[in-house]
Amino acid sequence: MALTPVERFVLMLIYHEYGGKLYYQSSGSDPEEYLARFLAEDFLDERSPNFERVVKGFAEALKGLKEKGMIEISGYDVRVTSAGIGEALAIPLEEYKKLKQKFMKA
Repeated sequence: MALTPVERFVLMLIYHEYGGKLYYQSSGSDPEEYLARFLAEDFLDERSPNFERVVKGFAEALKGLKEKGMIEISGYDVRVTSAGIGEALAIPLEEYKKLKQKFMKA
């Protein structure tokens, strides 16, 4: 199952920047929305005109990754699955770095 560019980026972000596992404490909101906001804050100021658009894209990517079995979201953690690790390792690190720069400019 093919991943979208945003799904690829979010998967690699979790894998490379957080070691494939991320703990979070949700404030009662949708876990994907909460995690998307948390991840977007690494790249953009909340006052940026594109911040909400990036959060929405990240939330959709997290849902897609979950549906495709690339990540598991349960309780208070998100983990890259073995299928997700395989996918993350198949994507060149240089591609991740380019995508990261693109999101930082969003």
